Amino acid sequence: MNAPPSRVGCRAKIVDMLHSPARTRASAEWLLGQRGTVVGVLRNGTLALLKLDDGPSVFPGGVRRWPVHWDDLLVYTVQPGPDEPAEDYRLGLTGSGREAIHHAVRPGTVFGACGALAHPLPMCGWSLPFKATAARACPECSHLVRTAS
Repeated sequence: MNAPPSRVGCRAKIVDMLHSPARTRASAEWLLGQRGTVVGVLRNGTLALLKLDDGPSVFPGGVRRWPVHWDDLLVYTVQPGPDEPAEDYRLGLTGSGREAIHHAVRPGTVFGACGALAHPLPMCGWSLPFKATAARACPECSHLVRTAS
């Protein structure tokens, strides 16, 4: 089954573990039958990043987001979102440790909306989204992102 360009926001149930990554399959006994929301699409569209509904105490290590192959899911509500919206910003950092400032960085660039050189944080083929309401968000980036929407 080929996933459409985006299924972010879809509701799904894990019904199998034949095609998912080995680390996900290793936790099959906890994951089979779980329901959740697709919050990302990984590995060129072959995997869904599924945020499970149950609390973190139910899963190994408290992890609620798992990469699951589309063929191992029963997608039962389809609420597609944009693949890569034009106004989408990723998290980039300046500084380090607890003093790091969060900047809004467009995909494929290293400059924040405010013009600062910021280091994006790519993880598993995707990047963390910029949140204008974060405590350490750059005020200028937050303002520019809010007014662009």
